[in-house]
Amino acid sequence: MATTYTYPDAYLARFCTEDRETRALADVTLWAANTPDAAFDASWTERLVILQTYILACLENQADTEDLFTAKLKSYRQQLDVELPRALAAAAAAGDVVGGFGMYSIPLERS
Repeated sequence: MATTYTYPDAYLARFCTEDRETRALADVTLWAANTPDAAFDASWTERLVILQTYILACLENQADTEDLFTAKLKSYRQQLDVELPRALAAAAAAGDVVGGFGMYSIPLERS
């Protein structure tokens, strides 16, 4: 079976296995579970799974502190540090969460 997502980093793509992608998806699902009444949409899920899969591939393949995996790991961790808060904010906004409570709308009509 193949991976679900396409990995644009030509060097790391061959290290992005189905197993790593599955573990990355579990991580992303856990992050989303910490956002009350909201979930990541498909585009955010894909973006975060790809980044996390790259991070897992780098962690598991780096040989020393000066190799290419270490440099890529630093870069992808920085990207994740930016993208995860953006994804959480987008999930919260999509869920209409206000102060931890869902926003409900009641139409007002004049009689």
